[in-house]
Amino acid sequence: MRGDVTITDLPLALEQIQGNVQANVPAGAQAQVRALSWGIDHHVFPGDYDLVLGADIVYLEPTFPLLLGTLQHLCRPHGTIYLASKMREEHGTESFFQHLLPQHFQLELAQRDEDENVNIYRARHREPRPA
Repeated sequence: MRGDVTITDLPLALEQIQGNVQANVPAGAQAQVRALSWGIDHHVFPGDYDLVLGADIVYLEPTFPLLLGTLQHLCRPHGTIYLASKMREEHGTESFFQHLLPQHFQLELAQRDEDENVNIYRARHREPRPA
């Protein structure tokens, strides 16, 4: 079974990302590379991704609300988000995962690497509360 794959980054990184995709994606597989600026152009992407993966994207506290809004938009109601992040105290990373993200998603620690201080979290949209 194959799915549609979209790989995103800031516009200035797209050339490198495209090269990485060409070097690493098997022949016959397809992956779309597109620019995405959190909170700015996420609305041009569909809001029905089954799986959203992010690695080392939680590092600039002023962007946390933009990142959160983008994740809320991209992940369909029953989809899953995996975020891998080095837990940098100076970047407020723990605050994002312990305070901001759980307000909007069911969050669980899926894996932790103590030596590298890296956590992988699984997030799913919170179930709507009954009226």
